[in-house]
Amino acid sequence: MTKELFDFMKHLDIQSAEVQLALRCAPLLAGLKCANLLILRKGQSCRIRHFVIHTNISGYLFYQSKEQEFLLLYRAGELEAHLSQPEAGRILGRMGYPDQSLCGLLDTFGKRYRAYRMGQGSFPHEMGLFLGYPPEDVQGFMEHQGENCLCAGYWKVYVHAAEKEVLFRKFDAAKERLVRMLAAGAHAEEMMESSIFIQKSIDGCDSSIVQ
Repeated sequence: MTKELFDFMKHLDIQSAEVQLALRCAPLLAGLKCANLLILRKGQSCRIRHFVIHTNISGYLFYQSKEQEFLLLYRAGELEAHLSQPEAGRILGRMGYPDQSLCGLLDTFGKRYRAYRMGQGSFPHEMGLFLGYPPEDVQGFMEHQGENCLCAGYWKVYVHAAEKEVLFRKFDAAKERLVRMLAAGAHAEEMMESSIFIQKSIDGCDSSIVQ
């Protein structure tokens, strides 16, 4: 986190749905990633759904506790294509996903995650696939049990580290721009409407804009 971003955040309600959307889902909103996870205070998922209702972003509420809601935000076509990659399919097949449709995959993942939270199963490490992580890195994480990665940012990287470090800097740049908008008084709806322009500006910027 840059000092500038930290300074912006001092004037915001960090736990609000709008700020969490900017902090956790900037890569998705900027078109750099097909999905992101939001962990919200109980009851906030309805507010997020209101923000995205007129966009091509969908939401899947896959777990609720007494205090929190776990919401997967995603672009259906992009996530489906991501999960249809051969290596992703092999991982999901090994982990026991019989239905390869997007709805079937999400349903099985939700059941596996809820079973884990109830102490009835192990953590579903294939979760990384549903968050848009590259299959090769999800496989590397599982093989190495989270150790021996080449670098770590938004996820642990096991292949093509240099390319993914550039991508992580773009994620950071998107997050900073969205937080900057909120700090300047923008509403979440304005942030959503501006996401395509953020994507274009990031694609054309120096990849080292955020160090």
